Amino acid sequence: MEENKQIDEKKLARDEAYKDVKMYIANDWKLKEETPEYFLLTRNNGSTTGHLLIAFFTLWWTLGIGNLIYYFAKKEKKKILK
Repeated sequence: MEENKQIDEKKLARDEAYKDVKMYIANDWKLKEETPEYFLLTRNNGSTTGHLLIAFFTLWWTLGIGNLIYYFAKKEKKKILK
């Protein structure tokens, strides 16, 4: 009886958290991982235009390292707890 109540509470908490996850997924976030404690979402805000501008202005001096820095600087992660 007690186990069923705990399972129901966990399922309810997951469903409530998943409502938030669906909102983020609708806004171009990707669900990367789901664990019993949280959902992990990722998104990259880098644009093709940004990459081209970085390459145009810094390729000669940084040999592409500027583009790598831009790529990793624009990555975002978000955890939604259950």
